[in-house]
Parts: sequence; structure tokens; C-alpha cells
Amino acid sequence: MSVEIAFLGSGSTGNCAVVRSGKTAVLLDAGLSVRDTSRRLSARGISPGDVRALLVTHEHTDHVRGALDLASRWGVPVYATDGTAKGARFPGSLFADVRTVAGGTEISVGDGDLTVRVTRTPHDGAESCCFVFADGAGRRAGVVTDLGHLSREVLDALAGCEILGLEANHDLDLLRAGPYRAFLKQRILSDVGHLSNEDAAEGLHELVGPRTRHVVALHLSRTNNTPPLAERAFRTVLDGLGAPVSLTVARHDAPTEWLSASG
Repeated sequence: MSVEIAFLGSGSTGNCAVVRSGKTAVLLDAGLSVRDTSRRLSARGISPGDVRALLVTHEHTDHVRGALDLASRWGVPVYATDGTAKGARFPGSLFADVRTVAGGTEISVGDGDLTVRVTRTPHDGAESCCFVFADGAGRRAGVVTDLGHLSREVLDALAGCEILGLEANHDLDLLRAGPYRAFLKQRILSDVGHLSNEDAAEGLHELVGPRTRHVVALHLSRTNNTPPLAERAFRTVLDGLGAPVSLTVARHDAPTEWLSASG
């Protein structure tokens, strides 16, 4: 069975996605409460007993809020880099099985249904990363958020994925004219901050290839962005490329539909 993904919630209020292939389902980040995660999983036909692992990108609250609670209740291992595990205070937990991973490595989850490639990302977390999920046929779903720029390492890891989830955090004009204090604007705009609509859309020139079927705009700021602005930035580039791909803007309050690497 092809690799599939549904984004359960995306944004500063909480990030979580579910990835599945064959009989294996895993969670990507746990920024929602256990109750919300369970409810949104159920809406996509997944129960807690179906989940085999939790993979965490970095230690910021909107990505780990429910991690240890979920892992201990559901009895699933947590995969994170050493820096993320320490930053999130995972080490020494009596209630979760924490397994460290490193950029440039791969892990296998389930009975060979999913292979996961770990790649470092440029963000102001302790040791942030992104993941590319591959099924047995080599079809891939790559997801990256929370990065100040698209590094060569990230571009190479995610190029040509059948499913591409890419941060579109802010519109530059809205951020600069908006209510955030100067230091926070500077953080967001830094090389280890967050990706703008414009920079994300520019990255599509390298990331979208002949095998790409779905593109998802992720992690939109509710203050400094709007879905129409992100959609317009992405669509302009995709139309220019002549790429016949679907485009989804993920919401913070409801899951997307399942997206499949095979169609």
C-alpha cells in the first residue's frame, strides 16, 4: 500500500500529522492534546491502537505539547534527536520509550512498511529536523516546517517527493506591518526562524518534480498570514511550472483529507 498522510492540525496552536503505509501508522509531532489528537485521528479512520510510533521534529510547545502524555497512554516509542529530547525534557522519563535519531540517518517503523529519513533543519530549536517517509515501493512523503531558510540539505532530502508538505508561515508585508514586537519579527525573519510564503513558493522550483502529486502549505500564522495569500503564492509558481499537482492549505482546527503518494 502507498504511503499516505493527513495533517490533523497545523499552526502555532498545535501541529500533528498521521502517516500510514500498509498496517503501519505513525504520528508526526504531538502539538495537540491527546483528546484532540484522538478525535481527529478517528475522523480519518485511525484509532490509538493503530499508531506504532511518534516522531518529533523539535522541542517547541506547538510540536510536543501532548508528546509524553500520548506516548505513555498509547504505549508508543518517541523518536527525536538528542537535542530535541533534551530540550523537551524527554530524557529520564519513566512514562515513555524515547529513542534518539540523528540527521542523515534512516529508521524503519513497523514490518518494513515505512522507512523514515531524518534531515537537519535550520531553526532555533536545539537540534531540529524534518522527516521523509517512504513506502516499500520508494514513494515518498516529505514534510518540513519551522525553518528560516531552505538549506541545501533540506532541498536535496525533499526534492521530488510525491507528497510535499512545506511551511508557509507568514506574508512578509503582513508580518512587517503587524502587531508583533520588533524582536519577535526579527526572530521570524532570521535564517533560523520561519519560512515566508514567498520563500516557500520559490523553493517549489527545486522541490516539485515529475513525480510530485500533492503540495500542502503548512504552519500558517493566524496573525501574519491568510490561506488565500499562501495559496496564491504557491499556485503562481505551480502554474508557472505547469505542474499537475493538487494544492492544499492545512488548517489549524481541522484535519485534511488523506493524501496518497499513488494518486
